[in-house]
Amino acid sequence: MFNPIIPDQGDLGELKDIAQDVIDGSARLEGRVALETAKVLGDHLRLVNSYYSNLIEGHKTTIPEIEQALSKRFTGDDERQYAQELCAAHVEAERTLMKKVLGDAELNVADADFLRLIHQEFYSHLPPHHLCTHGEKGFTDHPVLPGKFRDQYVSVGINKAPIGPSPGDVPKYVNEFAKAYAPGAFHGDERLIAMAAAHHRLTWIHPFRDGNGRVCRLFSGLFMAAAKINRSNLWSLSRGLSRNKNEYMVNLFSADPDPRPKDEVRFSASELLADFCVFFFETCLDQIHFMEGLLRLEEIEARIEWYVEKRARGSKGDMHPKASRLLRALFMRGQIERGEGPNILNVSETSYRRILKQLLQEGLVVSDSQRAPLRVGLPSKALPVYFPDLYAEEIVGAEYLRQLD
Repeated sequence: MFNPIIPDQGDLGELKDIAQDVIDGSARLEGRVALETAKVLGDHLRLVNSYYSNLIEGHKTTIPEIEQALSKRFTGDDERQYAQELCAAHVEAERTLMKKVLGDAELNVADADFLRLIHQEFYSHLPPHHLCTHGEKGFTDHPVLPGKFRDQYVSVGINKAPIGPSPGDVPKYVNEFAKAYAPGAFHGDERLIAMAAAHHRLTWIHPFRDGNGRVCRLFSGLFMAAAKINRSNLWSLSRGLSRNKNEYMVNLFSADPDPRPKDEVRFSASELLADFCVFFFETCLDQIHFMEGLLRLEEIEARIEWYVEKRARGSKGDMHPKASRLLRALFMRGQIERGEGPNILNVSETSYRRILKQLLQEGLVVSDSQRAPLRVGLPSKALPVYFPDLYAEEIVGAEYLRQLD
């Protein structure tokens, strides 16, 4: 059914090189961040994933509003609340599904049951009114049927043309997809190439009545994690796709099966799929390089120091200037023993306890008990300072940034 499953051998040369660049670059990025720091930062970046995945669908909110939605607090505006609810559901679903993938090395993320689970998990975090399809004029009276494959045609794009196989053929294509793109069937760089190809094929099948785009992006992140790529979630595929939305859509539709006779088609199916995969990997590399720049240790240290200095010199003067030493050490190492604190800060035990108390209260430092090791904390208010290019005004909102000044 899927012809080809991945691009033919003659189209794999450049593709294998760039796929390996993605594998190496992602591993290099994860290797430069302490495990505990990567864990905390990666969980924050799930909100970034949801923000940009939502933006691709044309719904805009902000990171602070997503955090509020995760605590069941919403704006009074119906459209923004709709976006908040979608983003919060994306975050919760990704957390749950990623835990499942990381805990089961034998899991086939391309299996029909797992695809249904992704869809079901996403909609399980949404209120009842979301369980009908959504169009330009709002919710329809057609149920989404979470976790069930579509039994009708769906359409996307400006011309509203039906996409994918006929409803009766969806189960057949999904079962073929599960066999064709099982991660265990590929090795090395070809496993990543299979992920990119699977992203296109799943988008084309459009297996559900609604929510297909979000399911496909969640699927690709989970496939990469199953292939031991970006398991800490230190870079965002959805951010890259959103920032190149038009090119993303053009490449998706260009690689769709072409009903015209072969002698009328200028490029082969293999070439078109290879072009999509190249675009996909270039997008991945762009985001890896973006995060590499943000996570340069000397720049992180400088931003942490600037954050503390700003607080120390502000009108409240509410932070000890030496606090940056502890925050830098925690970011670089992930966690430290409590007894190391006075030496790191070069202060007395009394001063150390006073500084630590404030840092714990503000979430800049985290600990499970009064004797447990100290762990890095990344509260939301510090993120625009630590990572200004990522948490810029467009994603956190101008009002939120003004409150930080």
